[in-house]
Amino acid sequence: MITVAQYASREEAYVAKALLEAADVQVFLDDGQYADTKTIAIRVPERQAAEARSILSDREETISGTNGGEGEAGRAPKREATDMLLFIKGGAIWIFGYILVGLVLRVFGILIPFTPIPLGLIFLVGGLVGLIFGKTGPKSSAPR
Repeated sequence: MITVAQYASREEAYVAKALLEAADVQVFLDDGQYADTKTIAIRVPERQAAEARSILSDREETISGTNGGEGEAGRAPKREATDMLLFIKGGAIWIFGYILVGLVLRVFGILIPFTPIPLGLIFLVGGLVGLIFGKTGPKSSAPR
């Protein structure tokens, strides 16, 4: 078995595995459980290594676009999902903070509204702040 790619996340590795299995390539995921690595390796038999590398490189070109940028057809769905998660995370953190401050102020007799409109505005602002200042995780490493 030869390692044809390594990924930082389990989700990326499973997508690659599904693509290879759809092309009738025998695939083994090595999650580094018995090694001192944090990556997940895609391993295939030697006779199918070239085909597997070709399939995975075609996938990477499709995601990143043919001109190296994010074109209309090549826009990466992963980036859109990351943006959505950053928005939701930022909004949730701001809502949590608003409710926490509201409960502390309530002890002192100061009441702030917990109705849908203020909560929605707080979520929106928090989501936008999350998008602007959010950080993305590590990218998958290139196939070796």
